[in-house]
Amino acid sequence: MPQEELKRGAHFAKESAPQTPSSEASSSRDDTDDMGSSDYSTVGRSAGLMTILTIVSRVTGFIRTWAMAAAIGMSLLSSSYQVANNLPNMLYELVMGGMLVTAFLPVYMGVRREQGREASNEYVGNLLGILLLVLGGISLLGTVFAPGFIWTQSFLSGDGGSMDTAAFMFRFFAIQILFYGLGSVFSGVLNAHRDYFWSTFAPVLNNVIVIASFMGFAPVSAQFGERAGIILIAAGTTLGVFVQMACQIPALGKHGVHPHIHIDFKDPALRQTIALGIPTLLATVCMFVSTSITNAAALVVQPETGPSVIAYARLWYTLPYALIAASLSTALYTELSHDAQEKDYDSVRTGISRGVAQMLFFLIPFALYLIVFARPLNMIYCAGKFDESGVTLVSEYLVYLALSLPLYGVVVLMQKSFSALLDMKPYSRYCLYSAIGQAGSVLLFGVVLGFGMPAIALSYVVDYVILVGCSLWWLRRRLHGLQVKSILHGGFFGLLLGGLGAAAGAGVMWALEHFVGALGGSILISLGYVCVAGVVSLAVTFGLAVVLKMPEVSALLRRK
Repeated sequence: MPQEELKRGAHFAKESAPQTPSSEASSSRDDTDDMGSSDYSTVGRSAGLMTILTIVSRVTGFIRTWAMAAAIGMSLLSSSYQVANNLPNMLYELVMGGMLVTAFLPVYMGVRREQGREASNEYVGNLLGILLLVLGGISLLGTVFAPGFIWTQSFLSGDGGSMDTAAFMFRFFAIQILFYGLGSVFSGVLNAHRDYFWSTFAPVLNNVIVIASFMGFAPVSAQFGERAGIILIAAGTTLGVFVQMACQIPALGKHGVHPHIHIDFKDPALRQTIALGIPTLLATVCMFVSTSITNAAALVVQPETGPSVIAYARLWYTLPYALIAASLSTALYTELSHDAQEKDYDSVRTGISRGVAQMLFFLIPFALYLIVFARPLNMIYCAGKFDESGVTLVSEYLVYLALSLPLYGVVVLMQKSFSALLDMKPYSRYCLYSAIGQAGSVLLFGVVLGFGMPAIALSYVVDYVILVGCSLWWLRRRLHGLQVKSILHGGFFGLLLGGLGAAAGAGVMWALEHFVGALGGSILISLGYVCVAGVVSLAVTFGLAVVLKMPEVSALLRRK
């Protein structure tokens, strides 16, 4: 193989090497099972499919948030719902989530390739049995001792009674801890087989159910009292999470996955999962503590509505992440895991470098768009109990939060890169450093010095700068270098083209407000202005990228 292609990595070569008898056998095996060699040519297609499905999911997610804003607005009830609804996912991540996300996919792929389908089914069945035992037990504890769990998110406010409604709703939400765990295993199996449809489409079904719940809140409350309305949205939210988990089960059979649920603590694959996942526990503990401090601080600096501001802002913040970063990193993770197991570190180095470059290239422009369109975007919420004062609060927070968006995408890729290399200890250590930095920033600048919600938003920049900086430094040593020029290229042109697009969009928004009419007339006007100005921004940024043949765009557009 030419030296240039060797440096780029075997699986990035433009042409396939001639087949040998052994490679033909491998190809035959791959025809019946998709646990063969990595194929980076599928990353663009897989990311494209996930992006399309995520757009559908985000549209329904927006309708869900709009329905919530219209039903409960910016209120203590809204904050209670946000705190109680976020806690099950946080607890799942704390107990099992980090371990499953980091360790399951590479271990499952290894068992499937080396020991066959039956062994991999046994591994999945064993893991499901343990999740039923552990997460089911924690869900039961959460239901019984709900006030104590809610206290972890409100301890700085000093008014435990203000979160009584949150504790009531958490009794309905606690079982979600189990549903998240089971769903994560199902998604991991499907992703390992490059089947991304149901794991990406499942949130759409979740959103539809929750939308119906919020739409029924007002009439049910009027007829039977507010407590009945609260029960409706609590039960509906949990039903949505259940459906999100259960709808993935039928797709497993297509890949020959028929697990027999049992418990075997002596399973070598389980031990490998635990060995790889235990270091992640430190990272998830750090995440839980820093998030708890952030929520508690928000209740102090902005009583009653602080957590609601964070939740509404994060809908827009996570939109470009979900459309681009999550899809790209999920597809890339499968290929990185293949190459790491084959010890093809040239391909791993190239994949990580290109991934970071793409994250920066795509997310820097969207961070700038969020800053420019913060107020118009949040005017779309302005209905029912969500008024213009709420728009101002959420918009200000979003402007500061947007600065951390590009690094947020890189953080996700870093976590998957360490997981693919089967070494989470350094990453967990860096998570500790970053969590200390964020918590210190929140308490000092947000609470003590009184900078409030903007300081809480900017604390994520502190968090991600520390984590990304340390991670890239370690990966560069571990892989004997990274393609720094490629990373800098993605960041520079993301800033340049993104700045041009954001400026163009801001100009269009100014023209619309001055020559057509001011924002605030109706939700449709706000949505229309955002769509027109947003399309201009996207056309300028990514139209120029296509014309200039930017490699970050070409890689995603490549069909094979």
